[in-house]
Amino acid sequence: MNLKTLLTLTIALVASTTFAAPPGSAAPASSDGLIAALSRNLDEVYLQPGADLSAYRKVIVEPGQVALAKNWLKDMNATRSVQRRLYPDDAQRITDEAASSLAPVIADVFKARGYEIVSAPGPGVLLLTPSVTDLYVNAPDVASPGIQRAFVRDGGEATLHLDVRDAATGTLVARIVDRSTAHEILAPATSAGQLHSNRATDVSNLFWFEALYRQWAGYCVKALGTAPAG
Repeated sequence: MNLKTLLTLTIALVASTTFAAPPGSAAPASSDGLIAALSRNLDEVYLQPGADLSAYRKVIVEPGQVALAKNWLKDMNATRSVQRRLYPDDAQRITDEAASSLAPVIADVFKARGYEIVSAPGPGVLLLTPSVTDLYVNAPDVASPGIQRAFVRDGGEATLHLDVRDAATGTLVARIVDRSTAHEILAPATSAGQLHSNRATDVSNLFWFEALYRQWAGYCVKALGTAPAG
């Protein structure tokens, strides 16, 4: 094969190749007319074209909603003894506890970043509607006979959904979706370099997921533009 023929084949191959978008490139526009924006910390961020979100100085945070991952209860019971079996009431308690802290944590973070938390719509007010789906708690703690302990290196996983609207008009101005792990704090490494996992309890599980909520809220503040001055 001569050089001219090789060059021709190379050019044809390059021309016929579809290049994948580089990591971090924008996702397609959402179905609600929002345009995908790049984010280093969140899986999906959609913004209203031309919206100046930095002009909003106040937020209303609606009560959070939480739903466990499909088949979570079945998966948990498949690996547990009869004495440690979980029931629908346990699942409801876990979702209620997870939901109860979602809005307060988000409000705390937005307030710390300079936003005023209000309860009524008006000019310059954003309405935040948070929800968590696919909540998967790795080691739920339930009362059982004898000493039963579970040790894990992360509390579990969950997906955040945050709809952001102009509170005065109801117009959707942003949407954020992110799937993350609720990391717990590991004990110090041993001399052999091994890490010990911490014990999972109701208190520690809630603590780890609230830490995830705070992380999400901080990333959301950045995604919505420059935070207002305090």
